[in-house]
Amino acid sequence: MTWGAESRHKRGYGTAWDKLRKQVMQRDCGICQTCRKQGRATIAQAVDHIISKAKGGTDDLDNLQCLCNPCHDTKTQEEQGKTLRVKVEISEDGWPVMKK
Repeated sequence: MTWGAESRHKRGYGTAWDKLRKQVMQRDCGICQTCRKQGRATIAQAVDHIISKAKGGTDDLDNLQCLCNPCHDTKTQEEQGKTLRVKVEISEDGWPVMKK
């Protein structure tokens, strides 16, 4: 069965995940951790498993981080051995610039 066919609860993203997600967002101040390491403050939309659950990662707080959607998409693609066609760069004013 594919991931898309299972409910989020069956995939482990139910009420307990919602509570964990809130904790991680508060801990990371809602800031993308990849962007933060590069000196940028970008609002995070996703809570990501540093080591994916598919590769044995857990829901432990030490294995969770906040990411913005572009960073999350890039990380997911890299984990799947794919490359993104659209590159995201951040301009000097802090706004993303989409490049092909």
